[in-house]
Amino acid sequence: MRLRPSSLKTSFARYVTPSPRSTATMPTCGPCKLSFLHFRPLPVTIFTVIIYLALFIPLLIIHYVPPAPPPNISLKESIGVDLEETWRTLAAITKKYHPYNSRANDHVRSFLVEKINQIIEKNGNNKTEVVEDNNVNVLYVGRSDVSIYFESLNIIVKVEGSGGFEGEVGDVLVNAHYDSVSTAPGATDDGVAVVTVLGLIDYFTQPNHTPRRDMYFLLNNGEEDYLNGAMAFTEHPLAKNCRIFLNLEGAGAGGRATLFRSTDAEVTRFFKRTKYPFGSSLSGDAFKRGFIKSQTDYIIFDGELGMRGLDVAFWQPRNRYHTQWDSMAFTSINSLWHMFETSLSSLTGMANDGGYTFIQGSGRKHTGVWFDMFGRGFAVFEIGDTFIWSMCLLTITPFFIFGLFYLLAKSDKLYLLASSPKSNGPLPPKLELAGCKGFWRPFVAVVLSTSTVVGTALLIAKVNPMIMYSSQEAVWVCLISVWIVTSWFSLKIANWWRPSATARTWSIGWISLISWILLVGNAVAEDRLDVGGMYFTIFYYMATAVALFFSLLDLFFLPPTSHIYDSISHHDPLDDDDHRSLIAPSVDHTTSITPDDEEPETPNEHTSLLRDSSNLGRGRHIGRRPNSHGSLSIGAASSLPTLENNEDDEPSCSSASQCASRQYPGEQYWSRYLPRYTWILQALVLIPVPVIITAQIALIVGTSIAQTGADGNNPVTAYILYSVFTVLILLPLQPFLHRWTRHVPLFLFLLFVGTLLYLLLAFPFSWNNPLKVYFAQTVNLETGENKVHLVAVSKYVKGIVEENLPSSWVPGVKVECNDDPLRLGLQRCSWPGKMPDPVPEFGWKKWVSVNATFEGEKGGVRRTKVEVKAKNSRACRVLFERGVKKVDVRDPTGKGTTIRHKGQAVGGDVTQIRLWSREWGRGWDIDVEEDGGVKGLLKGTVQCLWSDANEPRNIPALEEVKRFLPRWAVAVKLEDGLVIGEVGFEV
Repeated sequence: MRLRPSSLKTSFARYVTPSPRSTATMPTCGPCKLSFLHFRPLPVTIFTVIIYLALFIPLLIIHYVPPAPPPNISLKESIGVDLEETWRTLAAITKKYHPYNSRANDHVRSFLVEKINQIIEKNGNNKTEVVEDNNVNVLYVGRSDVSIYFESLNIIVKVEGSGGFEGEVGDVLVNAHYDSVSTAPGATDDGVAVVTVLGLIDYFTQPNHTPRRDMYFLLNNGEEDYLNGAMAFTEHPLAKNCRIFLNLEGAGAGGRATLFRSTDAEVTRFFKRTKYPFGSSLSGDAFKRGFIKSQTDYIIFDGELGMRGLDVAFWQPRNRYHTQWDSMAFTSINSLWHMFETSLSSLTGMANDGGYTFIQGSGRKHTGVWFDMFGRGFAVFEIGDTFIWSMCLLTITPFFIFGLFYLLAKSDKLYLLASSPKSNGPLPPKLELAGCKGFWRPFVAVVLSTSTVVGTALLIAKVNPMIMYSSQEAVWVCLISVWIVTSWFSLKIANWWRPSATARTWSIGWISLISWILLVGNAVAEDRLDVGGMYFTIFYYMATAVALFFSLLDLFFLPPTSHIYDSISHHDPLDDDDHRSLIAPSVDHTTSITPDDEEPETPNEHTSLLRDSSNLGRGRHIGRRPNSHGSLSIGAASSLPTLENNEDDEPSCSSASQCASRQYPGEQYWSRYLPRYTWILQALVLIPVPVIITAQIALIVGTSIAQTGADGNNPVTAYILYSVFTVLILLPLQPFLHRWTRHVPLFLFLLFVGTLLYLLLAFPFSWNNPLKVYFAQTVNLETGENKVHLVAVSKYVKGIVEENLPSSWVPGVKVECNDDPLRLGLQRCSWPGKMPDPVPEFGWKKWVSVNATFEGEKGGVRRTKVEVKAKNSRACRVLFERGVKKVDVRDPTGKGTTIRHKGQAVGGDVTQIRLWSREWGRGWDIDVEEDGGVKGLLKGTVQCLWSDANEPRNIPALEEVKRFLPRWAVAVKLEDGLVIGEVGFEV
């Protein structure tokens, strides 16, 4: 009797044992000639690894390497600016430390004024005005209980524009500060910005580059101490004309200049003109929400003057910031070129803009969302538009996905939710399709791998938290490796135990759901907090949704689930290798069969012609009995030994056409009808965009926070952020990980073990990444007692002092270490040191003179006059034992009263006033007012500051620290002054 193909499924009781004769007549199965682009281990591994490398390598290069400038000759011909001469100017102003309270500061100011006049004379521009501000004195509130008096030494250059406007449009301001801190030459903070301003003055004063708007170039003095120079400019008459600004700053020692923040989307669009844009609005949101505590002059122009503009700054590496290594040796002409090109391109747009957008009180102003793309393109959006975009994606896209599910269900092709199709006739009641198999494994893999990453990060934070200070790249490698290894291993185990052709689709679905939840968070932040730094979630979700769309489209290529049996039975078994694995092969299909536990019997229509197929969906275990429900698992024909070796091995078949139609070993039979190449499209949609956007932010955030532990910040927060971005970067890889060969995960496992051991055991600092140690010295000018103070991470500061500094070894000297009141999270160690000599001509008793006089009570107000003078210093501060109602500083020129800034009104009493003079040793007269009902006379302390460390003999304790510190540490100033002389007073 010749069997019909449909009768091949009628019995499940016995296995078929082919006879030797029938075996001899079987066609030989040769090696499978699969296309390299099929969803197989080798091509998937190679393709996905190449994608990630192709994205990571340029991102790293862009992140760390500033672009090289064109030849200097071509620059002089095209823009008329000599970049090499500008670089030499940087050398001239960074020869010495030049804080506001130093003689070197005066020399830098004179040099800059002379240089500006030379530029103007060279270009023959008689419409340019140079203003040396020696008149503005400003009194304002620094904190709620601290008043600040400052005398301006700013330099202002006005370049007159060609005009042609009807009415006022507002002028353009460019700002940089020329003072440095007392422990750094200031090459990038803010020397590169200063010489950039000189180059811009050179450009815009040339006859063929005259701007349309008037331009003001401000070189302010006193930024390092409470942003005093910019605050003084707010009271200058020229300040009221400016409506757009560009602030140039340095918060790191080299690298690329990044767009720190901007006031709005409209002004940010000028930054699109730059050839090498760099930055993310996430940094601006970090300032806005208070995650970054330090500030720049930006907040003065934005907050005090209501201007609109950009804050461009160097930002890495922070370990040389404010140290003696902030010098030309650790920056480059490439960094100078990047800041100059960025500034020039933006300013050209600002200066020649003919619109009225930036007039005060009018014009459109919207919070901006912006980011660069591979350092060459720049995207700018209004936050309202991104919110609408987010809401549309959150609402419309799910309905569209559900619509696809509905169409799949209507066409009976919803294999993702199918278990078994119905059948008519003598067939078994059900055939197992196992579409839900694989639903939970992506979620479990994400949970396991994420938990491993977070656990590893917290382990590093517990054992060796400061290692990220010098080895942030190793932290990234360690966390990325452990995530991939954990995810791959869990997915591989799941795929071995329950192989499923739907694993990739379910994984993309889970990633899309996670990104949808993140997008909800972004929409809330945009609407409630007015921050758009989570913009990456928009593109993340778009990519995952499109990838999910393509995955669902794959299912339309399948036959209806109710016809899946027909798709099997309509083939000739002799032409289908998979069918041959289910059929007892013989010449006439009526060969005798031999049951496992019985004697051979004559075959009939009730004889089983199938091997046990209950476990074909697993594709690994031969000889199991049928499923308890009597269903047939339509899996791969993996009962043949040729398919039972390894999932990484390609199956064998007798022809290329059969090879192309085979499913992957162990997976459902119907998966052979899925398209073979759409996984490539899914990978190209799912991986590049999320990785580019997210990895760029991760690099910026990682570099920004890696060295903040030395400032007292909790390192656990940094490690958590590293973990979060690690997961976000690698999530798009998960749908393809179960197809990876073992070679890459094995290599990554070894890499993880090696980097983890290094991160746990290595010393966290080096000469190239030194620990910042904050220095100050106090002198009691009544007793002559002095103390040297070093402030640093508690684990290291005491050892640094006791093991390295000879002054702490003197018999009887005790080093006292306690929590520092100024820098929370750090420890201060103090001990008697060598006496400073900031005023060589006088002994320490004559450094400061204080005279407090009670001037009487009138109208319920008690008035006291405090006179303070300090030799060889122009910075002091007065601390009152009790808060006073009001303080004022008499105009030292006698021409009028001190300008009281509009922010002078305070909600409480004043406990301190800081004093800055443009002249040396002149002093200040402070008027103090108290309520008449206050009992007792006024008492307090005067502290005068000396900040000039250019002469080693002036502060020998600092020289000792510099000389004997271990090579992995570097000294930084703790306060406005390096030496603080204290003397008490009472009326």
